[in-house]
Amino acid sequence: MLGKLSYIGLILLLIGVVCLAVGEVNLGNVKLIQVGVQDTVWSYTLNLTAGRTYMVDIASSDDWGLPFGQGAFDSPQPVNVTMTSPGGDVTSLQAFYLGMPSTSPYYRVGTPPTIVDVRYQNVDDTALRVEIPSSEIRFMARQTGPYTVRVLQAGLWSKQPPDYITFYEEVAPNRETYSLLALGGGAVGTFGGATFVASLFRNRGTKHKSARK
Repeated sequence: MLGKLSYIGLILLLIGVVCLAVGEVNLGNVKLIQVGVQDTVWSYTLNLTAGRTYMVDIASSDDWGLPFGQGAFDSPQPVNVTMTSPGGDVTSLQAFYLGMPSTSPYYRVGTPPTIVDVRYQNVDDTALRVEIPSSEIRFMARQTGPYTVRVLQAGLWSKQPPDYITFYEEVAPNRETYSLLALGGGAVGTFGGATFVASLFRNRGTKHKSARK
């Protein structure tokens, strides 16, 4: 049978697991909060905060979708983008856009192509942390200051700028509370698990001593 210490350890372990799970799940339920937007521009500069995660939406103009609708493109097309960090270093990437041909049952007039893939040529690791591979322009800022996103006209099949460039910040509700809950749950669970295991060995040792007598 389990001893009193074993039950305490098991209860602490279960409490820790529950707290850890609740904290992690809620930290994953992030919301995108718009922090800045500019219409019909080739570049946009915004002050960002270190330690926070952002997503950049470069919305294509209607003109970008015409070749897709006419059947000229049947695969994602690259758009060259640069991101200048506060220190002046430049990260290069290609955002691949895919639109619908007019023959597709999902085609709607005026529906612009959207980003389906993002590929980085070089990353300023001192200012950005990115996920590779990715289907969106998403990064964690490692420096506080102005970040400039620029769409390069070179190689673009249209002379029209993006419809808009928007910065979003990923925000988890009550992030501090759930971070503490996750960290506390991990600590309590670890302590409870160690107590439970230790008590089992202690009980086993006690039984062996009793058997020898």
